[in-house]
Amino acid sequence: MEKQKILLDVVRQNYASVVWTHKTHEKQAEIYAKEYKCLETINIIVAALTSCGIITICFYTNIIAQVLTAVASFITLGITAYFKSFDLRTLEVRNKAAANQFIGIRNELLNVIANIKYEKNELDENKAIYEGIMERLNKLYVDAPATTQKACDMASESLKVKKDYTFTDEEIDMFLPKSLRNK
Repeated sequence: MEKQKILLDVVRQNYASVVWTHKTHEKQAEIYAKEYKCLETINIIVAALTSCGIITICFYTNIIAQVLTAVASFITLGITAYFKSFDLRTLEVRNKAAANQFIGIRNELLNVIANIKYEKNELDENKAIYEGIMERLNKLYVDAPATTQKACDMASESLKVKKDYTFTDEEIDMFLPKSLRNK
């Protein structure tokens, strides 16, 4: 029984790590999406101002209009160059995909925990299942895109303060058919 307890502790530790990693990749994807949307909006507004400025300086010789049009043009150029250098949409998609892969691993680890708790399999079978999951998990960690400290902080807020992945019995029962509810 001691070996089952050790295996259970190790699986639980990795389960918690995967929950955190999943949430961090979700938050990183949100950061990229928000940054893209913000920069895209600014770029559209500044491009419109550039067009208005060009029309204005075609009809009026105004140094202020010329300078503001040039500045707006350079801002548009800067944002366009940034988009060319950093494909925020691709980074967002890659982090979402990684988050989804971590969900699958999380669910498999949860199943191993249940198997150990309820002694469904022999120790060697549970260990073999766990080791197979860990092989895929280790490869996923290596292949996963990088995340930022901001994403880690947002994940911490979601998991610790907002209690993501924490449900009361009533909340769980609400989604289950009556025959599967606790009450």
